[in-house]
Amino acid sequence: MSTDETRRQVFRSCLYVPGHHPERIARAYDTETDAVILDLEDAVPPPEKPRAREIVAEAVTTLAAKPTYVRVNPVSSGLCEDDIRAVAGAGLAGLRVAKVSSPEEVRLVAGVLDELGHPGRIHVLIESAEALERAYELATASERVTMVGLGESDLRADLNTTNEGPTMDSARARVIVAARAAGLPNPIQSVYAEPRDLRGLMVTSRHGRRLGFLGRMAIHPAQIPIIHDVYTPTTNEIDDALEVFAAADLAATESRSIVVTAQGKMVGPPALARARQVLELATALDLIAEAQTGATPSLRDTESNGDSS
Repeated sequence: MSTDETRRQVFRSCLYVPGHHPERIARAYDTETDAVILDLEDAVPPPEKPRAREIVAEAVTTLAAKPTYVRVNPVSSGLCEDDIRAVAGAGLAGLRVAKVSSPEEVRLVAGVLDELGHPGRIHVLIESAEALERAYELATASERVTMVGLGESDLRADLNTTNEGPTMDSARARVIVAARAAGLPNPIQSVYAEPRDLRGLMVTSRHGRRLGFLGRMAIHPAQIPIIHDVYTPTTNEIDDALEVFAAADLAATESRSIVVTAQGKMVGPPALARARQVLELATALDLIAEAQTGATPSLRDTESNGDSS
């Protein structure tokens, strides 16, 4: 996979699984999640961490049915490098590095992967005010970084604020801007910590999508259908994006940069950029056949392919 392709890879959903529960790991691959995250950090009690490392190492020995990432312990814990060396198997797509505080920590993780000759990507988790202030530096610390995101529970505690409100929204916006400025995909929204409150999950996910997130982390399989419903481009959104591309083609043939569609929408470079984002995501989710810059992709059966729940 090219660097450009790697940096564009996005998921609607990623399911966290505690690394010390092998039966849950096995079941995770039978869910509809787009990717699996095997956790060695907060979900694992300290006495269970050595066992969890062994279980996860075995799980990523061979290729899995879904992209598989491992959340390793923070560099500051003294466990991170041993975690990486243990889980750098053929089935590892990348590492989620918890509580990153500096670009040097990102480069340390990248250096271990380089030493091992492993192609794994790096997801940077921002969980403190200090790290948030350095979000762009962290996003650009290594070419291996393909995603930045928030660890909202720890960040909220550090900021002494509530989960929903202007302070956390400003942090969410900050990491989205940093990711895009670094040329990375929009981030994935942090977990919703109440697995039985599906309405709350839906409301906050819709809010997250309006902010600019492209997917969401999950801690229970029951959350995945709602996350997919919120974060999958709708048939209308795809049709509108295709219409924009068609209008852009017309503008090009007439040597114009702006054109008005039959529905009265003005299409210029900003509208084309937004349409391209929708079509790239739809293409990644196999909702349309292709989405090529400067060309009009063909629409597939979005009704049947779009329902991943």
